[in-house]
Amino acid sequence: MIKDTSSVVNALSIDVEEWFDTVLFAGDPAFADKQSGLPADVSRILVMLDTIAVKATFFILGSVARKYPDTVKAIASAGHEVASHGGTHRSVFRMSQAEFKKDLADSRAALEKLTGKAPLGYRAPTFSILKNESFYLAAIKEAGYAYDSSLYPVFLSHRRRAPYTDASGLMEFPPSVFSFAGVKLPFLGGTFLRLMPKNFIASRLAGLNALGLPGILYCHSWEFGEIAPTGTGLTKQLIQYSNVASVAKKVEYLARSFKFAPAGEVLGLSRGPELNMNLSAKDMVLQTACRLPVSVLQQ
Repeated sequence: MIKDTSSVVNALSIDVEEWFDTVLFAGDPAFADKQSGLPADVSRILVMLDTIAVKATFFILGSVARKYPDTVKAIASAGHEVASHGGTHRSVFRMSQAEFKKDLADSRAALEKLTGKAPLGYRAPTFSILKNESFYLAAIKEAGYAYDSSLYPVFLSHRRRAPYTDASGLMEFPPSVFSFAGVKLPFLGGTFLRLMPKNFIASRLAGLNALGLPGILYCHSWEFGEIAPTGTGLTKQLIQYSNVASVAKKVEYLARSFKFAPAGEVLGLSRGPELNMNLSAKDMVLQTACRLPVSVLQQ
């Protein structure tokens, strides 16, 4: 096990969505009323997090909040951060600007109704803010959110790797990447988390922390299911579920090897035991990012 010697606190996040909400199945209504294990999957996650004594951010779809209100309440009652993953899992680039603004408002209202607290964070389904970033970030801020975690700085992108505050005043917490031969590659979530060895993932996270940068680990609620759904076709089954059983083990391994907290706490927007410090976490994150050369942040 890699020994964490850094004072950097990373963020742990879970996207709460149905398995058939993914790009491969696009919310196919044929699956909508059967084979849903979402409440049980979330229960397993909550037990795991309680066992390892870590709090996380749950980015929850508005459709999930409406269908499983008790699950959302259970997440909030356990002391985890509830954030928005949008109204449905529809990619935002497929929405008009008006539709996107309504989606932001509706999902926020659905979560606030159940938890009694307006969510601070937003993450676009499948990180689908691909261009026109200034409009999307301004709209997220205008809707009442304090931070976003949608802008993946992958491949040859000039997007920043460190958390920063956008011109609109919205904080951005970019999904984590590592640099290889000048190309930025994902490693800390999704397919990459499922397929990459845990020691490789841990070493890349340690590298980020050595630069003073927090990582943001993300996984999906359906990755904690005990049985893969049937009738999906072999190709799609292999793409979505290959090595999925390793996710829970890797999350536990990383959580025991590094410091983790909800994204809102890491950004200093809310407080928790991992961030009991004199200088606010927000100031520490931003000051660290400001001290790093632009060449490092864009590597």
